[in-house]
Amino acid sequence: MYQKHQTKYPLSGKLYCNKHNCYYIRKIKHYKNKEDVIFWYCSSFHKTGKKDCYFACFKEDDLYNILLSIFKNYEAYKEEICEELISFYKELSKEEENTEKESKLQKELNLIERKKDKLIDLALDGFLSKEELKHKELSLEKQIKGIKSKLEELEANKNIVETQEKEYKILKDNILKHLVITRDNLENYIEELVDKIIVSENKEDIRLQIAFVGDEIVDFYIKL
Repeated sequence: MYQKHQTKYPLSGKLYCNKHNCYYIRKIKHYKNKEDVIFWYCSSFHKTGKKDCYFACFKEDDLYNILLSIFKNYEAYKEEICEELISFYKELSKEEENTEKESKLQKELNLIERKKDKLIDLALDGFLSKEELKHKELSLEKQIKGIKSKLEELEANKNIVETQEKEYKILKDNILKHLVITRDNLENYIEELVDKIIVSENKEDIRLQIAFVGDEIVDFYIKL
């Protein structure tokens, strides 16, 4: 990641002329009969007046339009970004795991209750004494109580997951709303996400090497 600079404007300390190893500086050009225009000048060109790099200056609007088009490409993946941020699929997998546990516990509970019914039949037929019946019933009741306790815990977890999913939906809607990038909020994204823009040139085009926070680099070419 490139070193952060103190910035007065979103592009301050970020736009860099690779040929002259210097940064661009921001200047406003005033006109009598039309609106002012903001330019970014290679500081070498600004000091010497020698325009020996192809893009010695940029209109700020042109740079912003380039960056907006790049950010818009990322906006197309906002659903995926959003899902990753809230770990939605992890919660879904937990819910499936809980459902499987609940089914297994319910089968165990049904089996023990059938055993309990069978004990009564054995006692009525004289195969078990009252003491033996009571002892075995207590043992089975303990198992039933333990399973029911686990089922109640799973049910509580299920309710928590359902509540979380509602909260995640609200969070997701808010994230998606704020992931819409426009010309009005573009400067905020430039300040937060762009580390450096290196301007390089060859015979055919100008290369803007845009380094984002997180070390990702995107190349943009301007034909000469």
